[in-house]
Amino acid sequence: MLVKRVVFFVFIILSFSCSKTEPASRTAEEAPILYSTWHYLKERKYGEPVNPPPLEIPPPEFFPWAGIVSHHLLAHDYIDSWFLRLAKMRDVRCFYILCPSHWGLSTEPYSLTDGSWISGFGSVDSSLKSVRKLEKALNVGLDKRVFDVEHGASTLMPYIKKYFPKALVVVIAYDGEPPVNVPKSVLLADALESFFDKKGKRENFLLISTDFSHHGNLELTEKRDGHSLTFLKDPGANSWFTVGCDNRPGIFVLDRLGKNNLESFILCHTNSWEISNEWEHDVTSYFFVYFGDKSK
Repeated sequence: MLVKRVVFFVFIILSFSCSKTEPASRTAEEAPILYSTWHYLKERKYGEPVNPPPLEIPPPEFFPWAGIVSHHLLAHDYIDSWFLRLAKMRDVRCFYILCPSHWGLSTEPYSLTDGSWISGFGSVDSSLKSVRKLEKALNVGLDKRVFDVEHGASTLMPYIKKYFPKALVVVIAYDGEPPVNVPKSVLLADALESFFDKKGKRENFLLISTDFSHHGNLELTEKRDGHSLTFLKDPGANSWFTVGCDNRPGIFVLDRLGKNNLESFILCHTNSWEISNEWEHDVTSYFFVYFGDKSK
């Protein structure tokens, strides 16, 4: 079983390392940096979950401008369902993806890129105008090589292209582990605020790429998820720091942009044991959530 898991994770790392080499610089006329995705390299097929939890149906009047989705391909069926339902609720011009920097490769406090991700459905391009604006607001330069191996972003691109074929993206990667650097996270929230005013929420979408409780048994996972649910069930009243995930700064930014006026809709809550019936003592949990403003 241990050998099986090691082989799986080695394959994941190698898969995400196969993008084209970044040139030292490029002009507007040159081709953009290209990053590979799992769907481009090899479309994986997964069986049905062993114990599938129910997928809820959002109410027709609910309009989400932010959401949480997993970046583990083990949860492929749920990621696909999350994007499918989002596409039924609204269109998106640009996804602003808040992503943990998993491998510690970032050379900037916030990693940005103007590259594109290629998948079997076509390429997903960055919004160059928004990237340039955030470069200035965050006082950082482009940090492109991070995204050669960052599955927190690349995992999601085939779904974006499948259900939102015209959408652009802005990916921001950073250290997602606690403790949260609050002043640094305030800077990110303030930089994004102009993209999520009343008009911006109708056009853009804040996508928080994150997985929840890691490396615990089922009992510990349930306990940790209970704390996370405190915020996820009632984000307008409860604090972001109850959430146990690998992207807590993203939760902070969501809370700050929500201005105590958030309501949530949890599409699904599951974990790696329920999906695979394996690794009972090393469980990762997943929440798939939409967030919108409270109705008046």
